[in-house]
Amino acid sequence: MRINNDNLKFIINDIVLYARNIILALSLGVLPIVVQAAPYQTYVIHTYGGEALLPAVRQQLGTSTDGGTVATYQDKLVLRTTATNYQAVQQLLTQIDGQPQALTVAVRVGNNATSQSSIQQGRVIISNRSIQGAAIINQRDSQQQNNSMYQVQTLSGSAASISTGTLYSLTQSYQANIYPTYNRPAGQIVIQQQMLLPTTQGIQVTPRLLPNGQVEVNLSQTEEKLVIANNSNNQSFHNQNQNIYNGSNAVKRQGLNSTIIVPRGQWVDIGQITQSSQNQSSSYGNSRNSNSSNSAPISLLVQ
Repeated sequence: MRINNDNLKFIINDIVLYARNIILALSLGVLPIVVQAAPYQTYVIHTYGGEALLPAVRQQLGTSTDGGTVATYQDKLVLRTTATNYQAVQQLLTQIDGQPQALTVAVRVGNNATSQSSIQQGRVIISNRSIQGAAIINQRDSQQQNNSMYQVQTLSGSAASISTGTLYSLTQSYQANIYPTYNRPAGQIVIQQQMLLPTTQGIQVTPRLLPNGQVEVNLSQTEEKLVIANNSNNQSFHNQNQNIYNGSNAVKRQGLNSTIIVPRGQWVDIGQITQSSQNQSSSYGNSRNSNSSNSAPISLLVQ
């Protein structure tokens, strides 16, 4: 086949035009390459930490290109991600999610009462010959100590509580005068009112074992006691399971809320309440002094 000069020029022009079009297309941009993402699947992982693991798992998913979501149901993690990310999360959990250790928490609340009283009596006799004096000093000291112990076992990171309660049934009596009328003599009536007073003693703790072997303890402690005032006109006595009294009553409460880090196996003093009073009275020839103090030291032990 013979190609003359004119046909050759047309072929060369077509080749040049095609080449220019390719160069123009390349200069305008590169054709996008579509890569299909890995499919998401749902995975359920049983854990010890549960919700406490969410920040670490979300950070792990956020660093990957495929990403994913995580939620909790009870103590399980529910993942929606790729198989590769699932394997990475599993490796992370083997490092940070271990079986929690059992810890025993003991709280000791003391009640130390000390009182001291002294009475001085003096007598002076004046006669024509001399002045004579005599003095009598009586002193009395007393001490009383008792402790309340609360002990509970739980897992590291889990809350636990132990308590006892007493419900006091009280009958308070009132006297009312009846004034005489034309058909009724004077007299008195006694009105009795039933009251229920609850008291509670116990602790609520959340211990968490730290990597250095110490224990962080979130502690709440309460101790309540019924106090009934007695005096010469108001008498109180106990009859079986019922208190019958004429007077005032109160519930004395002592409480503590604290978060503290303690070593294992050692008693640590974490608080103390101290109350003291001093009374002094005197009259001609007589004087009376009394001092009293009451302290409630609180100690903590974790094993």
